[in-house]
Amino acid sequence: MTFCNLGEKLNSSSQSGPANQAPPANAAPLKAPDRESVKNELVRLINDIAQASVDGDIVTLTKVTTDDFEQTDVEGKVQNKNEALAEVKKEKSIRSWSITQTELTTLTDDTAVMKYLLSLTLKNGRSGKARVTETFVKEDGDWLLKSSHQTMVK
Repeated sequence: MTFCNLGEKLNSSSQSGPANQAPPANAAPLKAPDRESVKNELVRLINDIAQASVDGDIVTLTKVTTDDFEQTDVEGKVQNKNEALAEVKKEKSIRSWSITQTELTTLTDDTAVMKYLLSLTLKNGRSGKARVTETFVKEDGDWLLKSSHQTMVK
């Protein structure tokens, strides 16, 4: 899902030039999440999602996304979870990919927003980059991807 249409865009460009509950009154105060450890956890998750996308692994992608997941791809196409998963296939045209410039912009106890740069190199030698902003929510102790927005970098 992370690579949805980015590889295709590169190839085609070669053709054409539960509700929150208050803690009990006697509960210890909640410790604020550690930004660096959450960032590292989310970067690992982002890499896992990217690898699952390349591998066409919809089982993993289903598990790490919320039921109401929404994606806006590099061409501006908006898809819900089922629509995005329906387009996942093993990526045979991608030689390599990398995720850099990771930044945890927002963090609360149960939400996080990450921004990063996704770079792809295709087997035909073409390459491209996309700026990605993703929102994660914590459900049952696990971070899940809720939304993803990708913009091509020229």
